[in-house]
Amino acid sequence: MVGIIIAIAIFALLACAGIIVLLLYNFGLLSFYHPMKRAKDNQIKVACVGDSITYGCMIANWRKNNYPTVLGDLLGENYCVNNFGYTNRTAIKNADYPLVNEKVYKQSLDFDPDVVVLLLGANDSKENNWDKSAFVADYGEIIRSYLSLKSSPKVYAVVPTPVFESGEKVLYKLRKDVIEDEVCPCVRFVATTIGVECVETLRICFVDKKELFADGVHPNAKGSRLFAEKIAEVIKNSYVISTEVEKSHC
Repeated sequence: MVGIIIAIAIFALLACAGIIVLLLYNFGLLSFYHPMKRAKDNQIKVACVGDSITYGCMIANWRKNNYPTVLGDLLGENYCVNNFGYTNRTAIKNADYPLVNEKVYKQSLDFDPDVVVLLLGANDSKENNWDKSAFVADYGEIIRSYLSLKSSPKVYAVVPTPVFESGEKVLYKLRKDVIEDEVCPCVRFVATTIGVECVETLRICFVDKKELFADGVHPNAKGSRLFAEKIAEVIKNSYVISTEVEKSHC
């Protein structure tokens, strides 16, 4: 009898653990897990690089609805899109969680992409992280690391999306004023200085649209789709594909 009770208890614990893992996976909270696609011959390789927004944190049915996955569906079979996002990561190398220290960053370089969509900066805004000169230098270094690849990729520097605060609460210690007044201008400055395209579309589309965010920071499934649509439009309009793209509206 005791043995049966122990067995039932173990089964219950394993079941609970499985449910927790499933929920974390479904909402994109298992940041160490990055399913990668292997590019087929002649496919255009797109690397989506960034933090939790790129990874897909807080999105229900994460595997299907994170923006790189949706982007791959929108771009079609001529493209191979991989998600190199990692929650909490920063551009600043001396911050708490630098992207460049992670395996996923090295994987993004090894992918030898033709297109890089780079979205970083929100986590750099935290009080313990922010250093304007360091951000300019380190963000620029990341961009140059991709430009130096044999594939000579087209790099898109995405201006961070809006942060919606709830009352006096500062979400995830992100500082909205620093993002808007310092991080965004720095992204624009670095992109212009190096000579890569700066993507403003997403920030503009998300202004005053808190309903597209799961928690005021991370786009929900609907917001993620809009994100992917805008990136697809940018890539198709300015990369090697000449097919006319139907313009979508915010």
